[in-house]
Amino acid sequence: MSSTSKSAGWRSVSLQQTSMGLVASERFERFKLEAASELVLRLVGGLLVAGSTLLWLVLPMGLAGDQLVAHGMLAAVFTAVGLGVYAYGTRGFRRQMSFDSKRRTLTITKVNVNEQVRVARKIDVDMIDSVFLRRSDKRTGLASLLVRVAGKPTPVLALTGEKAELEQVHGILCDLVQTRDNGLDLSYRRATRDARSLAAVRI
Repeated sequence: MSSTSKSAGWRSVSLQQTSMGLVASERFERFKLEAASELVLRLVGGLLVAGSTLLWLVLPMGLAGDQLVAHGMLAAVFTAVGLGVYAYGTRGFRRQMSFDSKRRTLTITKVNVNEQVRVARKIDVDMIDSVFLRRSDKRTGLASLLVRVAGKPTPVLALTGEKAELEQVHGILCDLVQTRDNGLDLSYRRATRDARSLAAVRI
């Protein structure tokens, strides 16, 4: 699959246009602290699971009855907590948005430090009411790119980044969605769903 980078010089997000559509991601450099935290959580989770195994290895030979049950429960707690911490540590911290023009889907995911995709959510283009920017309340804060889905009261956060960069991502996404060349024709949807369309709405 051929791809073309459109984000040379961008600081907050990266954007690639592909033969299928586009892929936009928050830059890794913004999340060094989160990456370090993720690695620490994985280490702690692994140590807790290893600790539960060690509890059985050091089990006293004469242990029986209630003591054995208590020992087993403690080991089980160590295992459960360890697995939970490890899973939380692999949940991903960078947002990524990809648009597949052939399947007519917008996929919003989180990516962890190993570039593994987590928490994927696929949205059919026909279910999208709008894609819009929301400025930060802080003067130097980052803007947000959100997707409003039909029937859902709360929009989905797709990306965060500098306002100017997200505006370009938004514009390219809307152009791709509304281009007939990629097989997407929104005219029928506008006629049947009260003229809902992908449009920039600044709040």
